[in-house]
Amino acid sequence: MLPDMPEPRHGNREPPHNLDLERSVLGVILSGQNAVAIQKARPHIPHPLMFWSRDHRLVWLACLELDEGGHAVDAPAVAELLSRLRFDAALDRLRQAQLMAESDELDRAGRDRLRRLWAWEDKDKTIDESASALAAIGGSQAVYALADAPGSFNAIERNARLVRDYYLKRRLIARLSGIVDETHVTPAGFADLVTRSGQVVLDLGRLDNAAAVHDMSTVAGETFDAIMERRDTPNSGVKTGMTDIDDKLMSLRPGGLYILAARPGVGKTSLALRIVQGVVSAAENPQRVLFFSLEVDRRDLVKKLIAAFGKLPFKDLDMGTLPEDMFSRLEETINIVKAWPMEMMDVGDLTVHQLRAVVKRRQLETNGALKLIVIDYLQLLQGSSKEQEEYAKVSEISRVLKMLSRECSVPVLALSQMSRDAEKGSAPREPRLSDLRGSGSIEQDADAVMFIHRVDNEDREGEDAYRTIKIKLAKNRFGPTGDTLMHFFPAKLSFEQAAPEEDEDEEGGGGTRAVEAHANRGARIKQRPAEGEDLFDGDAPAP
Repeated sequence: MLPDMPEPRHGNREPPHNLDLERSVLGVILSGQNAVAIQKARPHIPHPLMFWSRDHRLVWLACLELDEGGHAVDAPAVAELLSRLRFDAALDRLRQAQLMAESDELDRAGRDRLRRLWAWEDKDKTIDESASALAAIGGSQAVYALADAPGSFNAIERNARLVRDYYLKRRLIARLSGIVDETHVTPAGFADLVTRSGQVVLDLGRLDNAAAVHDMSTVAGETFDAIMERRDTPNSGVKTGMTDIDDKLMSLRPGGLYILAARPGVGKTSLALRIVQGVVSAAENPQRVLFFSLEVDRRDLVKKLIAAFGKLPFKDLDMGTLPEDMFSRLEETINIVKAWPMEMMDVGDLTVHQLRAVVKRRQLETNGALKLIVIDYLQLLQGSSKEQEEYAKVSEISRVLKMLSRECSVPVLALSQMSRDAEKGSAPREPRLSDLRGSGSIEQDADAVMFIHRVDNEDREGEDAYRTIKIKLAKNRFGPTGDTLMHFFPAKLSFEQAAPEEDEDEEGGGGTRAVEAHANRGARIKQRPAEGEDLFDGDAPAP
């Protein structure tokens, strides 16, 4: 069906378009088989006028509204939304977009302004389905017919770019046709008309993502503005409270995806809570954190926080055997923790798209107050389909988390499991990026990857016993990599930064007494007994 607002024709020819391409893009999205399909298409098709068909424009309006709300986009959801929206209100949205296009504002509009084109209000809704946008496009069967249109998820980005290309051709024809019509009646000279025609071509050329060229003067000016803004708000990032890590990461940046990985039982959750503690209890600027716990009950999570912050034995808190003389400290800790701007959600069966919807809703409800999202842990999230293989599932999850961090301009800290490869061999080796479990896309999407690696294998006794661990920053998109030594106190589930000891060659590399002890111990295990050495004699000298 042709649009109600026909675009200018050149002679008897229709402006360029391809309805099969449009159906292909919408079909992949409406089928619901690939939840990230709309995320792949949306950057290339940011507004509905890029479709030629009026019906496709209405469907795309509904897709944008659903996606903006963090909801899954498929045929049933689109049909239900269109059934509640007045057709004349939907047409009014398209007319507003057309007016913006004619004044060259539509393609330059930012995301917030574009959102007002498809953000529905109560007055736009109807209970009379015959007056709805759904009835105007032919009912639910029309939406389901689009969902059955042939299309490939692997080709959706290419097809979306082609839909955009047809739109830009139509814009070029419309703009140049206006100058042609003006040429017949204007007293302006030839040179002036040529100059204006050239400017039209240049302006439209800037809308072609693949051909965008930015001159140094403009980019340098934008960069200077960003530097000055950063100078005026130097603490715009989220500090973890661990100085060495903050220095390397330059704080957790809004829009960044950070991965904290380790084998089970090493202390991922405890270290994540140590970071959360540093964010919500900062003396100068406590910031709001949303913590998704997919494995640990929220009350157990708070017990860990109380134990670490109050320096209380976790076992006694958990078993109800806390000594009487510690109750005053417990009450004091509880009163402090109650005031922390922290929210928790403990759900065992949560999809990454449900998580995205919760975050976007809370960001709106708190007026943008969320400053850090923590997920414990990534592999426990569900993808869009339970039939997905592990690689596809983890790839989808990491991509959605990265897009979520950028959409909300909030850092996301996702805990991750490691494969068992690091434990193979005669002695555990240090972790590396290839040990991330599930998919190489985690490494690709992450702005920084940190590993927890235990370098002190001696299990001491008592409440003050600690293990020396290494926080290995293996990837850092905006700064240096490197290692940070910390002490982990298992009894209280707390982390404290350890003072580094200089290497003899003073070249860094993380050399410490704990590292050397670990290496020496491994060497002793492999060493054959010396001649005359009695391994069962307690007085025998160590080799």
